[in-house]
Amino acid sequence: MISGDLEYVLVSLPHLSFEDSMETRSRVSFLLKKYAHPSTSEKSLITILEEEAGKFLNPEASRLFREIDLGTIHSNIFQESKNKVLAGFSEFMYELKKELEQLRISRRKEDSESFDKKQRLPFTPGNPLEEELQLLQLQWNKLESLSQGHYSNFTALITYKLKLMLLLRWWSFDMEKGFDLFETTTKKD
Repeated sequence: MISGDLEYVLVSLPHLSFEDSMETRSRVSFLLKKYAHPSTSEKSLITILEEEAGKFLNPEASRLFREIDLGTIHSNIFQESKNKVLAGFSEFMYELKKELEQLRISRRKEDSESFDKKQRLPFTPGNPLEEELQLLQLQWNKLESLSQGHYSNFTALITYKLKLMLLLRWWSFDMEKGFDLFETTTKKD
C-alpha cells in the first residue's frame, strides 16, 4: 500500500509547529505550493497535499484521506476507522464538542461556576479568540500524543493533514472581523 515515494513526500513536507508568524506561514505555503503545477498553484494547501499524497495511496486510502475534515472529524465514519490515530482523534473531538456544548449552555444560564467545577478541559476563560486558540492547542496536543511513533506511514500523513488544518484555521482568524461578528451576534435590539 505505501511505497517509498510516500515516505519521500512525508519527509519533503514543511515541518509544522504550533505557531503563528509570517515567516512560518510563508515557509509552509511556499514549500507546499512547490508541489503544485504552476497553473494550479492557486489551489488550497489542503488540496495540494491531498493531490500529492493521493499519487502514492491506494484508492481506498486516498478516498479516506480526502474525506478528513475538521468540520466532520467527529463523525462515526472516523470514530470507527481502523486507523487508531484517526479514530482516537475523532472520539476526542466528539467528546470535546459535547463538553463545549455544555459549557455554552451553562454560560447562557449564567451557571458557569457549577460547570467549571465539573469540566475536564484545561480551559481558562477568556475572550472568544483566546478560548479558540486554547481549543486549537488542545487539539494539537492530542494529535501529538496520539501520533507518537508514526513518522513515515499513512498515519503520519493523516496527522500531518489534521495539523495543517488546525494551523490554517488559526491563521485564518481576523481579530477585527471576529470582533465585528461578535458584536453583531450579541447585539440586542
